[in-house]
Order: sequence, then structure tokens, then C-alpha cells
Amino acid sequence: MSGFLTSVSIRHARLQGASSEGPRTTAAPVMAVLVTAGLLAGCAPAPTTPDAAIVRAVLALLQSDRSPTAPGLCVDARPRGAALAIFRTMRMTTEPDERPWRSPAPLGAAPRVKGQQLFEDAVGRDRLRIREPETPAPALPRAAQLRLDAAARALSLADRSTDHVVGDDLAPPGMAVRWWLLNRLRGCERTFILSRIARNDAIGFVTVTADHWGTTYAVERVSGGWRVTGQWDKWLY
Repeated sequence: MSGFLTSVSIRHARLQGASSEGPRTTAAPVMAVLVTAGLLAGCAPAPTTPDAAIVRAVLALLQSDRSPTAPGLCVDARPRGAALAIFRTMRMTTEPDERPWRSPAPLGAAPRVKGQQLFEDAVGRDRLRIREPETPAPALPRAAQLRLDAAARALSLADRSTDHVVGDDLAPPGMAVRWWLLNRLRGCERTFILSRIARNDAIGFVTVTADHWGTTYAVERVSGGWRVTGQWDKWLY
């Protein structure tokens, strides 16, 4: 009798061992698959549209000459105006403005003109003086200028530009993306206004204005995405 009980106990113990080890053996591959999927999802680059990539490249350039402790820059969340409207007006007249395409650089300009200064200039109390921008960047080689001119001319004649919204994820650290009125009321050393985007599959153009100065950037598709490759000379508005 004792032999029978011993045999039953051994079989029961084996069944318990099998039932407890089975789920662990089955769960191990499942956990490995889940962990691998999580790692792949974390490493995958965030999807982006060409318009978003162009905006991100331009904003990064605008911020590139700033020190980490400099006061914050702002950018309006909504674009304003066509990208190549100024280019078309200046270049396609009876006396075209022969502004060169230069190496891309941030839009350096004096601090913004305040309302009191505008009022005093209007009533004749004090003449308003807007400081000239810094020394311009070097002009691009002639072949590059002709290529950018041809692309800008074609896109400006097509008169097509795409609307977009500047999201916080497109702006570099230290640049606030906000509603335009908030940018005018407080907290901004300078506020950039981006135009809509004129582009094809290979090149795009964005005009940026701030503090009465404007410029147009050329952004081209490269192997790693989109990169700012040229800047049409600055103008006063």
C-alpha cells in the first residue's frame, strides 16, 4: 500500500512540475518577441512629410548662431504669404533686382522696431533708423546661382504654395512655436514669420521675415532628407 501511495505522489509531483514549467517555457519566446518589437519601434525614425522636413531645416538654421543662454526666439504657428512672391516681384520686372544667392545663414537683424518708435517717426519727433544687417554671407558659385534662379522662377510662375502648421516638434530647443498674438504680447526677443512652401520633389523655397528684414531660403532634397543650400539676399520691408 505504501508503494502505491509513493507512486501516486511521484506522478502528482511530476505533473505539477510540468504544469509550472510549461507556461514559463511558452512565455519566454513571447516575451522575447515583445521586447524585440519594442526596441524596433523605439529605433524607427519618426515619419515626416517633405513640408515638415523643410520647415525643420529652416528653423534649425535660424537657431544655429544662438548661444544656449540667449533669450528665446519665437515663430508663428501659421504661415503667411507665398514663398516666392517677393522673388517674382523683384526679378520679373522691366528692371529686375539682381540679388545673388548666398551661402545660407541665419536671418540676423536688429531688435524689432517698437510702436513708440513708429509713432515718433510718424509725427516727426525722431527719425526712425533701422540698422543694416551683418556682413552678408559669400555668394554661391555662378552655376549654383543659375540653378536656384531657374528653380525659383519656375515655381514662382506656377504660383503654387502649400500651407502648413509649424508644430513644436519641428522647432529646435530654445524656440517657441505659438499663436501669433501671444508672440506679439510677451516673452519673445524676436519673432519669425514663415511663408507657405513652394516646392517640387527636389527643391523647396521658404521666405522668413523678422524685424523688417526678409530673406528666402532654398531647401534641397539630399540623401539624408532636406538641407538648406542657399539664401536669396536679404531685403528691407
